Parts: sequence; C-alpha cells; structure tokens
Amino acid sequence: MDELRSLYEIPASGDTSSKYEKIQANLAKLSVLLDSTPDLLSSEELQTYLATILHPPQELLPEEQYFREDDDESKDEPTSDQTAWHPFHRVSEKALTLLHSSLSHTPSPSAVNPTIAMAVVTYTNPTDPWTTPTSQQLSTTLQSSNQDLTSPQTLLAILKTTIKPLFKSSLTPAGRAPRRESTNKGAALQTPTWPKELPQAMTLLSHITTHLSTDSLESAWPLLIPPLLSIHDSTNPEHKTAASNLLLALLPKLPDGLLARTGLAPVLRDALVPDLLLLPPLTPTRYSIPLLQATYAVLRTLTRISTSDTRHRAEQLDVIFRSGIIRGFTFAGENARVAEELMRQISALVIDMGVYAVRHLGDLVQVFGTVLGDPFVGLARGLLTATLDTVEVVLGVCWVRICGYVPGVLKAVASCYATVYGEGEGKGGTEVVDRLKKIVSILRAVMAAEKREAEILELEKNIAQADGRLAGLFDSG
Repeated sequence: MDELRSLYEIPASGDTSSKYEKIQANLAKLSVLLDSTPDLLSSEELQTYLATILHPPQELLPEEQYFREDDDESKDEPTSDQTAWHPFHRVSEKALTLLHSSLSHTPSPSAVNPTIAMAVVTYTNPTDPWTTPTSQQLSTTLQSSNQDLTSPQTLLAILKTTIKPLFKSSLTPAGRAPRRESTNKGAALQTPTWPKELPQAMTLLSHITTHLSTDSLESAWPLLIPPLLSIHDSTNPEHKTAASNLLLALLPKLPDGLLARTGLAPVLRDALVPDLLLLPPLTPTRYSIPLLQATYAVLRTLTRISTSDTRHRAEQLDVIFRSGIIRGFTFAGENARVAEELMRQISALVIDMGVYAVRHLGDLVQVFGTVLGDPFVGLARGLLTATLDTVEVVLGVCWVRICGYVPGVLKAVASCYATVYGEGEGKGGTEVVDRLKKIVSILRAVMAAEKREAEILELEKNIAQADGRLAGLFDSG
C-alpha cells in the first residue's frame, strides 16, 4: 500500500516537462501494479489522483490575448506552442485510460463524484490545447460507457461545486435580475481569474449547456446565467464571443415563460447590444467578425423567444438595426470584411422583421448606394455578393413599399454595373452582371404590379442617355 501511495505523489518542484515525465513513469508503474492487483482499480483514492493530474496545468496555459489597436491582417493567427504540451498529453491519455479501467471495475454509485465527471468532460473540446484526438476519443468512450458522468444530477453538481464559486453574481438566488451595471463597466475592468484557475470553464459550460434538457434548465438557470454574464463582461473579445455562442445554444432550450418570469431578457439585451460596436480599428477584424456573428445571432434569438407579439418583436429588431447596422457602417463601413458581415446581418434582420422592415428602406437604400457606388467594389467580391444578396432579400420582403425608392436602387445598380462591366472587357464577369440585370427585372415587376411601369422605363431611358455604357443593363434580352 505504501508503494501505491508513493505512485500517487505529484512532484512539487522542477520544470513542467520533467514533472510530467515523472508522473508518466509513475503511471506506467501504477498500470503494472493494477494489472497484477485488479481489486485496486475500484479505489476512490486512485480515481481522485487521476482526476487531479488531468487538470490542465496553469504553467502551460497561454497568456491572455487582449485586442490590440494595431491589428495587422497580414499576420497569421497567434498559435500556441503545442510542443510544450506533449508531456502532459501523454500523461492525460494514460490517466484517462486508467480512469476508464477504474470506473469499469467500480459498482455504479448513487451519485457520481463531480470531480471525476469534470475531469472527463475537460477533454471534450478538440480546440483546447490540452486535448488531443486520443484524449477526446477516450473522453467520449468514458461518457458512453458511464452515462451517469453526464446525467443532469452530475452536471448540476459540477455547476454548484465548481462553476458557481468561481463566478461572483449580482443576480438573485432565483436567477432574477436586480440592478446591474452595463457591460464594459465595473467587473469588466477587473482581470478575470477563471482562465487560470479553471481554464476548462468554457468547455464545461459548453458541455453542460448542450447536454441539459429543457426540463433540467429550470433548476440550472440561476447556476448558468451568472458565469455566462461574467465571462461576457470580460474585455477579451474572444471571451465575449464564446459566452454569446453559449447563450445562443441555451436560449432555444429554455422552458416557456422562463425569461418573462426572471426578467432577464432586458438584462441580456443590455449586455449584448454594446458588442455590436466592437469594430475595427479598436477591435481587430479577426476578433470583431466572430463577435458580430455571435452577437447578432443571439440578439435575434432572444428577440424571437422573449415575445410573441409581432410589433414588439419588430421594435426590438429596430434597436438592433439602428444600434448595430447603421452605426456599424458609419464607424467601420470602409472595412470590406466588416461591411460584408453587416450586409449578411441585414438580410437576416429584414427576414425577421418582415413587412416592418419597410421603415428602414431609406437607410438601406443609402447603404446600398454607398457600397455599390464605390469604384473599388469589384475588388471586394465577398462584399459585392453579400450586397446583391441583401438587395434581393429587401426587394422580396419590402416590395409593397419599394416603389418610392426605385430611383435610388436603380442608381446604385447602375453605378455598380459601370464599375464591374462598363470598361473594356469588364472587371466583374458575367455572374455579377446577370445579377444586376435580375435586380432591374425585379424592380420592373414591382413597378408593373403598382401600375407604374412607365416611370421605371423613363428612369432607365434617362440613365442610358446619360451614360451609353449602361444601356446593356436594361437589355431585357
């Protein structure tokens, strides 16, 4: 027994590599001992030791990356040095193998030790630096053969014993909303401790959010929302993106009426809306675009599930449109990648708004004119494609009121045509030209439905007379 306990010792000194080489040697001896004495596999002390060494070591974790104003798009994404992790990778794979053998020899307890479950769940995300394909597969095998590891009771225990103590909350015990400082104030100015103390926090929360059923979320709600809001309040845009993505997965699973009962919908909205303006140059493009994608998606989902009243829903979407789209183009519209993302978000918002989107037609046509009238739009093919997609969406949804804006749309389309096709052999190719002609056809059809076909034909004639290169745009053949 003394020999066994000596193998459970974790070196307290020495560099990380030698430390885990020593642990690996101990695990090899332990494996031989357990093969000859299988009764020891059911030892609780063994399982606790394995769970302890499976915790990602702080000394190998990368330094926190915060956004820099001097973002250089030509630089590669920052990458962590995986070589330093290799000794730990070997230890974690061996420890998970032994843990699987131990749990296989242990009678099913009435309640799974949350520390053991947490150690297994830690290796479910392949993007984590401590996870290898082998350790992820071992984690999956452990979960499939020990389903109690991911039971609602076990996941709730992880939230209560590990997650909750790490994140201070201003919410009431029932998960209701008191007065709360807005995002980017107060807690946002403090350096969070969880990335070092519990680096697998996002992996645990992601796994819990994915596996908890709607029935279990009522009791888990006050345990989930505080850490998600705390993570989101970080000044690190990657943390904000991760928290928003978790909210996006969580919200559709909530029990009916939970948001209304807890009053958290406006709290979540107030926390998320400022993220719509985390734009270049203050927030590097590589961080801004994933954050915009996550934030618009979660705000649209929050709007959809927080109210069933169509008009009220449209009013909330109006706020997103004005706060995000209009101000976004004002502050970062010259960034082609950001403008492309904003265009794609316009399409989604217009579809969600339905006919209520007509109140934004003036702003939309102005944005289309700015983008399509840019003499360099042909060089930003992604932005050009997204803009043409969005024009078609807006025409399809808002056709009942589009007639008054036809001159502006036609001018924007003509400017784009002159840019991508009007010089020599053309810069844009036939696909863009065909799409521009399609938009003209849609405008004609809308005007014809309103008995105003003569007006658009007169507009086309005037445009073609002003610039003969544009005559081909109005060729119906």
